[in-house]
Amino acid sequence: MNFILLGSGPGKPSLEKHLSAIYVELRGKRILFDCGDGTYRRLMEHSLHCNELDAIVISHYHPDHICGIFMVLQMLYLEGRTKPLRLFLPERPQAFLDTLHMFYTFEEKFPFTLDIHLVDELPTLIPEISPSPNDHLHGYEPIIRKLALTNPMQSYSFVIQGDRGNLVYTADLDSCDNLDPLLANCDTLIIDAIHPDAAKITRLEAFPIRRILLNHGISEELDNWLGENSTSRLEIALEDTIYRL
Repeated sequence: MNFILLGSGPGKPSLEKHLSAIYVELRGKRILFDCGDGTYRRLMEHSLHCNELDAIVISHYHPDHICGIFMVLQMLYLEGRTKPLRLFLPERPQAFLDTLHMFYTFEEKFPFTLDIHLVDELPTLIPEISPSPNDHLHGYEPIIRKLALTNPMQSYSFVIQGDRGNLVYTADLDSCDNLDPLLANCDTLIIDAIHPDAAKITRLEAFPIRRILLNHGISEELDNWLGENSTSRLEIALEDTIYRL
């Protein structure tokens, strides 16, 4: 299994980092996890042909993880993609389609089939990927109730099973409380390093994980800890580097 971080920055845009997107090659499958703004350009920079992607998986509906999907779909349409594309969404697929239509982008015009599924269906359709709900959106419950919205607050982490160990992508987290069960046979962990408490992240060194990549920015507390612990197995995730498991 190989993967490239096309975007590893936090939600606040910067000139140094791109927004969330991870490209994974696994047993002949090519899968994009998350699709932050500018992902279409990042795919072009890596010369990824319009027919190469097999699936796009969105962890949750924060803009820095989903907004790039509209331009990616437009790029695939204009480049004449013919291969069906599976798109896995965390919740409310009809609301996504309504947004697509609001932008005058109609899947009926695509020269390829846009096959939309919920993230929960991943183990059936791509058995190597196991989604796990996380707590990143739970803090929105008071305002969702106040406004009587239908948002189910679905956000996911993922275990991607490889021949030489698993890749775990946490996406965004509020805490690491439900992370431990995902770490069995984990070779590489890509973890949100800005939202959870630094102590919850540093304790992961106790697990037999070969590589812990700090993604999505880094908290000041964790940055200070790294400065004091130069032999740590925690390392900053690098964009445009081919990581191999």
